[in-house]
Amino acid sequence: VSADCYMHSPPGNNDRNRERNDNRNNGNRLFDSQNNGKGGYAWRGNANFKGQPDPLIYYTGSILRIEWTNQHACGANPNIVCDVVLQYGCDNKAANLVSLSKAGRQFPGLRDGYPNSNEPPEAADQNNPGYTRRRWEARANIPGQQQQNQDGTNTIGDNVYPADATRQERFYTRGDYGGVEFGMHEHYDNYLACKTTERNRGLYTADQKLNRNDARATRQNPNGARRGLECPEERDYYPYWNNKINKWKDIAVLTNDLDRCEYFQENSPNVKAYGYCERPDQSTSRRAPITREDCLAGNWTWVASAPLGGGKPDCKLSMMSRDNHLGNAVVTDPDTGLPKADPVQPETAHYLWEIPEELRDQRCVVRIRYNMSTLDYPSDRYSYDGGRSGVGIDSAKNCPLVKTAINDNDQNVDDLAYDEINTADLQCKQRLTESTIPLTNRPYVRVWPDQPKLSIALNTHQSSRTFQDRSYVFDIQKAPVSGKIWNLNTRGRRGNIVQAYPAVEYDFVPSHLEVTQGDYIHMQFHGSDFNAAKNANNGEGWQYSDRHNCVEARIATQNFPLPRTQMKLFPNANTAKRWALLDQEGCGDYYFGKLGANNNKVQNAFDNCGKLNAAPARFPPNAQDGLMKVGDQVGEEAKTYYYISTRNNNFSNRSHKGQLVVNPNDSLTAGEVAGIVVGTMAGAGLVVAGVCFWGKKNPHSKPGGWYKTCAGKCAKMRGGTTSAPAPDTPYTNYA
Repeated sequence: VSADCYMHSPPGNNDRNRERNDNRNNGNRLFDSQNNGKGGYAWRGNANFKGQPDPLIYYTGSILRIEWTNQHACGANPNIVCDVVLQYGCDNKAANLVSLSKAGRQFPGLRDGYPNSNEPPEAADQNNPGYTRRRWEARANIPGQQQQNQDGTNTIGDNVYPADATRQERFYTRGDYGGVEFGMHEHYDNYLACKTTERNRGLYTADQKLNRNDARATRQNPNGARRGLECPEERDYYPYWNNKINKWKDIAVLTNDLDRCEYFQENSPNVKAYGYCERPDQSTSRRAPITREDCLAGNWTWVASAPLGGGKPDCKLSMMSRDNHLGNAVVTDPDTGLPKADPVQPETAHYLWEIPEELRDQRCVVRIRYNMSTLDYPSDRYSYDGGRSGVGIDSAKNCPLVKTAINDNDQNVDDLAYDEINTADLQCKQRLTESTIPLTNRPYVRVWPDQPKLSIALNTHQSSRTFQDRSYVFDIQKAPVSGKIWNLNTRGRRGNIVQAYPAVEYDFVPSHLEVTQGDYIHMQFHGSDFNAAKNANNGEGWQYSDRHNCVEARIATQNFPLPRTQMKLFPNANTAKRWALLDQEGCGDYYFGKLGANNNKVQNAFDNCGKLNAAPARFPPNAQDGLMKVGDQVGEEAKTYYYISTRNNNFSNRSHKGQLVVNPNDSLTAGEVAGIVVGTMAGAGLVVAGVCFWGKKNPHSKPGGWYKTCAGKCAKMRGGTTSAPAPDTPYTNYA
């Protein structure tokens, strides 16, 4: 499979975990992506943690930029019918991998899959001492479960401990008995409901032979293959019609036609109650019907399930992208689809998600699904005429499967036998007429009489078709401040542009951030120790790692930091130094060529702090240290700050640069106007620090009088002193 949809921020895993390979180990680990195995990003965080994640923390009400690329176009492109559906799934953080109670939990036991050995961490690189990682317990002889490997990439079982219901529940919900080492998004309960529920027989399945009669079989997945504990029918169709199987909540639907938005918003599981049939047993031989009438006729119980909650999803036009292209999209107005005048730069397709207040204290993942449809049959009709839930086109359009010697095993091969079937439907006889188009697999059609037929490379297994990606887990906390918060993070994977593709090289997210005085920026960086090894020609620093820093530069076209005395992005030298060097300790003295001609030794040395090799994978360790208030007095004109990651910004190989544009806010008082960043912020300390800084810079102002009384607090909060300013000295050559 070579068609793709990849999420780049938050980083999509594409079924990866901790394998140090260019290609993923297992495309069935968590979900069916339909993506190329080379895509996705390795797990990020502290490699030594035992049985737990090391996630980024986002604040409620903050703006998280979700970025992706999709290969087959979307938006106002006339070649395609498309939808991009953004969703989230969460578990209560306090209960996650702790509590067995599932009451009120959306995705109980949600996890990436974490090593859980009690042994001391092992060497993470035999040739370069200093780096360590936790081993996997890889418990053997778990009934119904393949033993975990040392990359954590084996798929969780679908009926573990079948003879012990208590152990089974603890394995899935709390991660006991080795369960924590296996990634799990959908809970086992959801998959059990999937495989014991009747598939929707009103769906268009073309001429595909569906080899199961439950919800695991779809036109795109006719054999019902399992990926993680995902339900294939729920994956392939939106909006889905069973709230026992589906627990995903909608963020937004981005489409090529705004006329479809009303249907999507009214039928979102967030706001519509989709009931389901509850049976007294879970026998797969007696599948639950999907309609109330059939359920009651079987003397079962119809459950009028409540909506999932979260309100109507946003619905807008998708950004316009071209066919056969995993790259930037045209920056368009989401309400009109028209290109924006004079965009700052080309942009990756993205959506700005304001994290809901209701997600406070949750552990979550983000999911993206991209559906591309053909109008050779009216695949999108249901969203215009309000047809039955989940039905894209009436199943009466299906054609019978024609068995021949070459397709008896359901291979996707050109099939010449349709003219022989007994049907009056010309669409099933591969007849191309003024009113019919063949709805059969890879047909041959005659356009000119008595001339050879033309082969049409249209596989009914893939038209229409859904692609998917998902993030690793992240945590959400209540914002400690009031006001708009912008998340500033990084994206990318180790390697040059060809090696990283279809992932992307390093960058800030967003790379161009425009804010207003009084807004907050929440800056956090997340790196991995599990990239495929790339040497110094293709990635800086330790061969398996990602690390990122932020250092102010003079202008975007320069690649050196400003002298520290000229830096204004951060409030003082200590704060600027912290974001440049990331709290590293035990640093050696390195320079190019120190160890002779072998630059790889310098690049991989654990104590080479210039390459950030001793930096933590997640920075800052305390997420609140990354929360900073924008308060620079810029007058009537906007002010722009430039910054780089010195490790990754490798001129002519990759650019890792960012721009921050600060617009004035006339409503701010002098006491609220501080440096562009007033350092680590918490509660009332924000105002105190702001007043102190303004008073120090403006000694004759009213805050100037206050400054003397709070100077001690300022020095403590800002990591500086009140005795004298830093000397204005030039760079010193320490070589």
